[in-house]
Amino acid sequence: MAESPAHGPPRIFQVGFRKCGTTALAAFLDRCGIPCIHHDGGRLAIRMRENLARGARPLDGYEHYRAFANMDLVEADDVFDGFREHRALDAAYGGRFILNTRPFAHWLASATAQDRARGVWEGQALRRFGTADPDRVAAGWRALWDDQHRAVRADIAPERLLVFDIESDPPERLCDFVGVPRGHARYWRLENPSLGVLGRAAARLAPGALKRAVPSRLKAPAKRWLRARR
Repeated sequence: MAESPAHGPPRIFQVGFRKCGTTALAAFLDRCGIPCIHHDGGRLAIRMRENLARGARPLDGYEHYRAFANMDLVEADDVFDGFREHRALDAAYGGRFILNTRPFAHWLASATAQDRARGVWEGQALRRFGTADPDRVAAGWRALWDDQHRAVRADIAPERLLVFDIESDPPERLCDFVGVPRGHARYWRLENPSLGVLGRAAARLAPGALKRAVPSRLKAPAKRWLRARR
């Protein structure tokens, strides 16, 4: 489907995997004046799934937003990959699509760490792949990763698709794609980059009481500093 200027500015959909800069993309778009909903505590994915089940447009109920990121539900007993519904999104809205990506091994390590920290890794692995064997789970994720990248490239016209590597691509590419001045590249920054070796060691060794005692205003810059030390 082509963009339809008669219906206002095109919607923008993030259709890569979580832990590929979804928070950063949403924050960047918001800073550029493009209202973006990010995850919404899982409610975005739940509403999307319900809409699709009853034959409604995927994002009914979120009409006030122009951009959509992290349309995923990730729980031990329930999963829904809204970002993989790019065909339904395209059929309903047209618009533009950002396939956010990064080296697969980096993504797998980050997503695995997050899921283990949240206590959802084993349950999700069993629901998705029928196994909790780490090697088979990694192979399952690799297959899903490759399938999504292949399908999006095949289904979305090149002029409406940006494949954006969050680790290596310049933010000016984002600016050009969403139609904002290149000076807005200053609004791009990774919000939750993975901890480096030093950061992981500090997080592991620091006593819980010490972590809790650090003032909130100091925690964010400290985390950014540690994440930059690889």
